[in-house]
Parts: sequence; structure tokens; C-alpha cells
Amino acid sequence: QILQLKNINFKLVSGKSLSELKIAYKTFGKLNKNKTNAVLICHALTGDQYVAGKNPITNKDGWWSRMVGSNKPIDTDEFFVICSNVLGGCAGSTGPKETDPNTNKSYERNFPSVTIKDMVKVQLYLIDSLKIDKLFSVIGGSMGAMQALQWSIDYPNRVETIIHIAGALKHSAQ
Repeated sequence: QILQLKNINFKLVSGKSLSELKIAYKTFGKLNKNKTNAVLICHALTGDQYVAGKNPITNKDGWWSRMVGSNKPIDTDEFFVICSNVLGGCAGSTGPKETDPNTNKSYERNFPSVTIKDMVKVQLYLIDSLKIDKLFSVIGGSMGAMQALQWSIDYPNRVETIIHIAGALKHSAQ
């Protein structure tokens, strides 16, 4: 699934702007009537939106298939699970391989710097498009844990809980 936003002025922390956004995402389970069972899973640096099920690119099980699914710790019989590819990712969301609408060429190394705060702001666009007012939980490991923390900082009224696994408040350029 792809959420496409055109003619927007998405301002990044760097001060640069994007006029279009594509957010690639997958959902699992069903959203309940009151929309209180939504769980956002944020992926680590090398992850993507294929948290469960088969990844059509690699034809392998999703990167967290042992945790997400029917009768698993994040039970899709109970929760509506959402996982999006981050801004700057390589699996369908706006990133360096996408076409810059201003030049009609791929961004490549001209893609602007992206922060965790930017990634979370894009996720909020997705959650809003799904008409979900408050997430039951935001869950992530490593870079995904940083996103979960950012949710609690930037949008505390939009999330009930976070599950932060092996993350930090900030990272170096490494």
C-alpha cells in the first residue's frame, strides 16, 4: 500500500522541503469500531514495511514474523498493526531512489538529510490518513525504538504506550 501526498510543503528539520511524499506501508489485522487497537511498529535501519507475511522483494518471511501475527505476542487477531517504510527508506517511501518532482531525475545524493523527527512526522501523516486519533502502542527496536521515543516526545496525546527495544535517545554519524 502506498499513501501519496502531492503539492505539500513538508519541511524537514534540516530546513529543506519536499513537495511530494510517498509512504509505503502494510497493515495486518482489523481496526476495531472505536479505533483503539492500532499498533504502529517502527523498523530498524535495515528494515522495511514487511514486518510480517511474505516480503515480495526477497520472498522471505517478514523481519518480525515470529512476533507479529495470529496468536503471536503482537496478536493480529486483537491488534491492527501498521508498519511503514521510513522516509528515506528503500522500499517504496520517498527516498534517494525516488524521482525529484522538481527535476524529474532521481534524488540520489541530492536527497536531503532526514532525522528521526522527520520520519515520525511522516508516520503521523499516515496515521491521520487512516483516521486514527490515538495509537494503542508504538513499538520499535534500534532505530525503530528511537522513533517510538520521538512519538512520546512530539505526539504524547496520540499514543497510549510505547515499547522501546534496544534504542537510544540520539545517535552519532558513526
